[in-house]
Amino acid sequence: MALTRSGIVAHALDLLDEVGVEGLSMRRLADALQVQAPALYWHFSGKPALLDEMAEALVAGVADRIPVGGDYGEVLRSGAQEMRRALLSRRDGARVFAGTFVARANVLGLGEILVGSLRRAGFDDSVAPRAVFSLMYYVMGFVIEEQALAEKSRHCAGAHPLAGPLEAFFASSEGYPNIRASLPELLETHQDTRFDFGVDLVVNGLAALKS
Repeated sequence: MALTRSGIVAHALDLLDEVGVEGLSMRRLADALQVQAPALYWHFSGKPALLDEMAEALVAGVADRIPVGGDYGEVLRSGAQEMRRALLSRRDGARVFAGTFVARANVLGLGEILVGSLRRAGFDDSVAPRAVFSLMYYVMGFVIEEQALAEKSRHCAGAHPLAGPLEAFFASSEGYPNIRASLPELLETHQDTRFDFGVDLVVNGLAALKS
């Protein structure tokens, strides 16, 4: 069967689930496809170019699930939630997307909706894109940590990987009273409430700019 760019990307995403972004290589992908590595280089100049295309594929359909007719707060919250869901759909999805600068239909379509909601709300052409960048940086950083935590927790029978070390440290130390007081929240493993709190900070901060 002839190789296509879309077929290569689909196989690359499946392989990503197996080996993670660090284990993904052009040679390993070629082996999985049962072709020689040069066949992949006919379609992609190297792993960075492949990652760009994988990032674009990761966010396919995200823009379609955002209520474009809502107010900017609703649009931004929905966009953040859908982006998080998309990045979580694949192992290391956030790490694949971070650092890519993809100017293709799926990514641009998402940006068009988010920036457009802010421009319609009266934010100027410097605030609107900066706000969207800030929101997306938050989503990517959050999911990178979320996926790393989930990976470590799997090796700790579901427990928070920092629980033991932190509790052992505090048992022998009187320092860091503020961290100690915040320990239950620091060790929270249910991420939805924490994620929504950060998104609300961005949205509420924008509201403060308008007041």
